[in-house]
Amino acid sequence: MRSLPYAFLVLPAALVATLAGCSPATPETAPHDPGSAWSYVGAEGPDSWGDLAEDYAPCSSGKRQSPIDLPAPERGAALDLIGTGPVRGVTADNGHTVQFTADDGATTTIGGDDLQLVQLHFHAGSEHTVRGEASAAEFHFVHADARGDLTVVGVLAERGRHNAAYDSYLAGATSGAGRASTVVVEAMLPESRSFVTYEGSLTTPPCTEGVRWIVLEEPIELGPDQLAALEAAHVENARPTQPTGDRTVRHEL
Repeated sequence: MRSLPYAFLVLPAALVATLAGCSPATPETAPHDPGSAWSYVGAEGPDSWGDLAEDYAPCSSGKRQSPIDLPAPERGAALDLIGTGPVRGVTADNGHTVQFTADDGATTTIGGDDLQLVQLHFHAGSEHTVRGEASAAEFHFVHADARGDLTVVGVLAERGRHNAAYDSYLAGATSGAGRASTVVVEAMLPESRSFVTYEGSLTTPPCTEGVRWIVLEEPIELGPDQLAALEAAHVENARPTQPTGDRTVRHEL
């Protein structure tokens, strides 16, 4: 997995500022040329992202783009993930999703590697599909290592029972402004942690490749009111699946 541009390699606070909805700078986080604005619908929607700005070219020319359609679950080995307990940060709407930005020092150990938890956000419905079927929502837990390489843990969500682990995040999603939040990553994951992994990209412009994706096979449940709160903030904010090409979807890191 190659290193990302220098913007991802500086201090965590600066790295946080470049990641919004799995994407570097958005209008909310950095100066933006009006011609490079993007959307999920219309003339600035996913089919046109690659034409909106020069640095968005990978959105149309890239060969290892995300999301993709995933195979049927195999329920294999569990993901080796250890969190640091409660993580404090701020939850706010960035115009494309609701993003929890973690305070500096929030680490997650994945497969023995210590990674910085940068942020988490959601898509409704899901971006990854399983055998062509989308879930009600998908959460992305974005991590970076010391070199700036990104690992994103994807968690699919279905309608079901109320999930108290998401209450703090959802309170921020419905507040209408930035709100202090505390999340516990491990509590937000499904009980079974079998997973698939593949090399992909950011799912929003500039669609930079070289991102390690880990998508858990078992979905979590969210209550109808919780899903309604997400959809009230943003709905249909999901990029369509991209060709898998010659990539291998694996069940081991």
